[in-house]
Amino acid sequence: MTRAIRLLPHLGAIFFGARLLTDAASWPTYTVGLAACLLLVARNATLTRSNRTIEPTPSLSDIRDPATLEEALGSERAILYKHSTRCPVSSVVIKEVLRFGETHPDWKLYLLKVIEQRGLSNSVAERLGVPHASPQAFVIKQGRCVWHTSHSGITEQGLRQHAG
Repeated sequence: MTRAIRLLPHLGAIFFGARLLTDAASWPTYTVGLAACLLLVARNATLTRSNRTIEPTPSLSDIRDPATLEEALGSERAILYKHSTRCPVSSVVIKEVLRFGETHPDWKLYLLKVIEQRGLSNSVAERLGVPHASPQAFVIKQGRCVWHTSHSGITEQGLRQHAG
């Protein structure tokens, strides 16, 4: 289903391009349609690249196994960030989490990609008693979740405030 949705702008561009060539009288309408489709194609390519190229760093650990998840949930000071590689909101708020990490190097950041690690993501929801969302951020202190939020609630300021 998702692949089909990603193909729609491409198909639209082909349709509007063909109509431009065959129906010169309606060129303004087809030109706008073609331009819109091409913008969507470019936006989707950029979003896909930016969401999939998040690489672990010394301050950002990728959660890929139960042991790393246990480490994150038992941390003295950590941010657990659940990220969707298909969500445009995730591609924006990850920057807020990374900004927090830059100004708080003593805090460990954990990245859990919810699509690629569905089972681990479900474990977080179960263990913390917080319904799944993505993007979603948890402030962990002394092995306890002291605050959580999702979507546009994930801000550097919010993380800083609850990290104390």
